[in-house]
Amino acid sequence: MSMQVDHLKKVRLRLEAGSESGSSDLTPEPRKMTFICGTASGGMCPFEYQLIGKTAGERLELTIPASRLAETMAHLLRPLRLALEITAMPAVLALAVAIEEVSEPAPLEIIRAMAEAANGDGCGGDCDCGCGGH
Repeated sequence: MSMQVDHLKKVRLRLEAGSESGSSDLTPEPRKMTFICGTASGGMCPFEYQLIGKTAGERLELTIPASRLAETMAHLLRPLRLALEITAMPAVLALAVAIEEVSEPAPLEIIRAMAEAANGDGCGGDCDCGCGGH
């Protein structure tokens, strides 16, 4: 039986992003994002909750308005922006998410992820998203 996404599991995702039209116009090639679920001091974000219980091979199709992006992604917004290699998010982000792998992280990885989630660095862009990191 495959490991499920859960609190403190390491998750590797394949991402394809597009704008409101739903096409993959923002990422012509799929991008990767790896994180440890549930490491933020405020608990899991809505994005993480949508992944809970899923296993490698499962997919999600999300449509996130820019006004809800910071709330939906929370501490994962900066890693998402870095993974997608985009600085300006569209008015509506169409995000195709495929779970590639779920594994047990090393204790040091958990500590590092908790520190990164707590650093208050914001989303990493000049976005007016309300993240407070600018």
